[in-house]
Amino acid sequence: GRVSEGAPLLRLDAVPAQAALARARADMSDALAEARDADRALLLARDSLAATQAQASLRDQALQRQRDLQARGVGTAPDLEAAELAASSAAQSVLSARQAIAQAEARIDQAATALARAELAQDEAARAVAETELTAPFDGVLTGVTLVQGARVNANEAVGQLIDPALLDVA
Repeated sequence: GRVSEGAPLLRLDAVPAQAALARARADMSDALAEARDADRALLLARDSLAATQAQASLRDQALQRQRDLQARGVGTAPDLEAAELAASSAAQSVLSARQAIAQAEARIDQAATALARAELAQDEAARAVAETELTAPFDGVLTGVTLVQGARVNANEAVGQLIDPALLDVA
């Protein structure tokens, strides 16, 4: 029979493709949430580093005061030792905060990769849903149809032929 351009010719069971699309959308939501969490983790790590550096600066100042007191003969060895330990501990905390930033930056990179993969999966799933319906690419006549509703077809199986009458040569 005659068909118009864009008319549906064949519909495949779309349920599996639609389920895959729903899963891809959920994965995309997860990837977006992880990216937001990674961004927040980096901000917190940077804030922590700033606070830790401020604390280390105060500990260094206290150590310098104890050294000055010791040099003038007023300070005690235990007070100097305590200030040295506090400064050393603060320096270690700064290093730990820098490591937290590096981990947060790596998490952002991983989240970006996961997001890119989720976008690809979503695009592929949407394409698979769109491919569950075959439409006529031009006005024509459909002939040689071998299908009945509900029949199973194999890939590359000819199920009919769409002919463009305008391209037929009449002898």
